[in-house]
Amino acid sequence: MNFLPFPENISTFGVELDELAHLITIITMTAFVIAEGILLYFILKFRKKPGVKADYIPGNSWKQLKWIFIPLVVIVGLDLFIDEKNTHAWTLIKQNIPEKTHYELVEITGQQFSWLFRYPGRDGLLGTSDDFTSTNELRIPVNETVVFYLKAKDVLHSFFVPAMRFKQDAVPGRTIKGWFDATKTGTYEIACTEICGAGHSLMKANLIVQSKEEFKQWFESEAGKVTLPAPGDKKAPEIAPSAASGEHNTAAAKTEHQVASGKDLLQAKGCLGCHSLDGSKLVGPSYKGLMGRKEMVLTQDKEHEVTVDEDYLRRSITEPNADVVKGFSGIMPKTPLSEEELTAIVNHLKDLK
Repeated sequence: MNFLPFPENISTFGVELDELAHLITIITMTAFVIAEGILLYFILKFRKKPGVKADYIPGNSWKQLKWIFIPLVVIVGLDLFIDEKNTHAWTLIKQNIPEKTHYELVEITGQQFSWLFRYPGRDGLLGTSDDFTSTNELRIPVNETVVFYLKAKDVLHSFFVPAMRFKQDAVPGRTIKGWFDATKTGTYEIACTEICGAGHSLMKANLIVQSKEEFKQWFESEAGKVTLPAPGDKKAPEIAPSAASGEHNTAAAKTEHQVASGKDLLQAKGCLGCHSLDGSKLVGPSYKGLMGRKEMVLTQDKEHEVTVDEDYLRRSITEPNADVVKGFSGIMPKTPLSEEELTAIVNHLKDLK
């Protein structure tokens, strides 16, 4: 039974939710048709007719009570029936959350205007030095229960995956646990369904469901890029440089390492949710070919042209709304960065062509 125009369902609990939606639709539509049918019958049956004087009909309390209580009993009975089905679905999805680790575990953070997905590294634990992240792309294995921890960095967001029949608000200061199990491989939409600012409509991501073998290969590839800190070093993990050859001098290796780390930071800080790497227009200007580009900007409502250099990049990151590129809104939030993080990001942006 599927007469409602729902998107494709790939969730193990989606069938139950679809059946509940169909049940509610059938009950409410049946009640609507019966009520409107009776009303239409009365309108036609007892309408005013030429030359016919209306009769005076005295009230009948018992009949009036029957018209009230019989529909009341029917509606309450149907409501209790629906509530029983709803409670079962709620318990299945929101209460019976399995315990998972390693491949089937992920932390999801909503931030203006992107989704950040953090995976545990090879140790299978979130929050340790070998974690790695992805922006606006959630990969999971097919036919595996995936448990996630949902957070919000700034304002209210809502994590919605139509194909999974899953929607959950992300609330600042709270961590909400959830799960789903995909039954089919493919790429599916993720959206934010809580108005969160000017870039809300662009806050989209992809759910990529892969075979277990493909997912494991991707996982091992990403986990292998993480450079673990030396003993006693408390710095966040960085992405290792991918050398084209084995011969690098110290300065070149350091520069390459900074560039890779900068890319990782752009993902971790959510920058890629608003700025593209391929030249496409999002909430903010694209990073592609940024260095040396001429831009018309508004500074204190005065329009002038600037050439993008290192000083401009640093100012745009530390004071994001000081110089707003013409054609874009000044909505970029200020993101706390250390001097090392700022330098790594700027070096990476300078390297993008």
